[in-house]
Amino acid sequence: MNILFVHAIGKRKFGGGEKWVVMAARGLRDKGHHVWVGGRPGSLLLETAEAHWLNTVRLNVVSDINPYHVWKIARIIKKWKIDVVISRERELGVSGLAARLAGKPVVLARHGLPLRSSVCKHVWLLNRFADGIITNARSTKETYQRKGFFPEGFTHLIYNGIARPHNSAPYPFAETFPGRQIILSIGRLAAQKGFCYLLDAMALLRDSHPDAQLVVLGEGKLRRKLERHARNLGVADRVLLQGFVPDVSPFLQGCDLFVLPSLYEGMPNAAMEAMAHGKPAIITKVDGAEELIPDKRVGMLIPPRDPKAIAAAVAKYLDDDRLRERTGQQAREHVLHHFAQQRMIDELEVCLKAIHKPK
Repeated sequence: MNILFVHAIGKRKFGGGEKWVVMAARGLRDKGHHVWVGGRPGSLLLETAEAHWLNTVRLNVVSDINPYHVWKIARIIKKWKIDVVISRERELGVSGLAARLAGKPVVLARHGLPLRSSVCKHVWLLNRFADGIITNARSTKETYQRKGFFPEGFTHLIYNGIARPHNSAPYPFAETFPGRQIILSIGRLAAQKGFCYLLDAMALLRDSHPDAQLVVLGEGKLRRKLERHARNLGVADRVLLQGFVPDVSPFLQGCDLFVLPSLYEGMPNAAMEAMAHGKPAIITKVDGAEELIPDKRVGMLIPPRDPKAIAAAVAKYLDDDRLRERTGQQAREHVLHHFAQQRMIDELEVCLKAIHKPK
C-alpha cells in the first residue's frame, strides 16, 4: 500500500502523537509499504522522520479548510497513488476533502485523545470525511460507542507500541544534584499535563523529603508561569524545567521514579516509556490510565488535580527502595509484553488492509 501521514503539528512540538507517527511510518515501511510523512517545514516531526530515512513532504496546514493545501494534498495523492491517508484530526477537513477530490483513498483519523471541545463540528467532519478512527484507548472507543457518535465498526482500537529501550548510559544526575532522589516527568508545558499540581506536591514534600528533586522534560507556553509558581511555593531549587530533549532514554535510565499528573490523556506514551525502562510510574486515573496500569504491581493511579495524592504516592516510592525496584521490574515486563512495538505495527497493518479495498 501507499500510505500518507498528515500531521501538521507546531514546529517545536514533539510528543506522544508525533512519536506514534514516526514509529507507525517506520514499521509500515519496514513491512514493505510505501510511506510518506507530511508535516510543517522545519518541524521536529519532519526532522525526526528524516533522521529515520522516511520520505517526507512539507505541509504547512494552518486552518480546517485551506484551498491551497486541499489542492496540494490532492495532487500528492494522485501523483503517488496514495491508498490510505492517516490524518491528525485537526487536519482532517483538508486531507479528507483532498482525498475525495483525488479519487477517494481511504481516510483514517488518528485520535490520541477523546473529543473534548467543538464536539458537534468534529463529529460532522469525521462522519463526512473519514472512513474510520484509530484510537489508542478502549475508554475512548467505548465513549464514542456509548454516545452513538459513529456507526458500528468505525472506531478501531490499536494500543500504542513501545520499543525495547536501547542501552544508554544513565544521565549523570548525581553530578548535578548530589544526594538527591530524582522524580522525572515528561510532557508539553500545557494545562492538560497538570504540572502545577506536581509543583504543589513538591511543596508538600519539601520538609519530609528534602532530597526530592523534580526534573521535567518538555517545552511549552506555560514555562514562565510554572517557573513563577515554583518560586512562589519556595521550591524553585527543587524543580528543573529541562526543556525539550530529543532522546529521553538517559533521563529515564537515571531517574528514581516517574510522575504524570495529566488532567486527561489517551494512552500516556511517556508513562509507557518510563515503565519500559523499569521505573515505577505514578499517573492520574484518567481515560486510558487503567488500561496501562491495571493494578498496583506495575504502578500507581491517583486522582487528578490532587497534590496531596501525588505527594503521598511519591513519598511511598522514595521511602521504599525494594518496592521501587520490584514495581519497576514488573512494570517493564508488563509493557514490553502487552504494548510491544511490533504488535502495534502488525495490528495497524491488519486494520489498514481490512479497510482498504483495492479498486
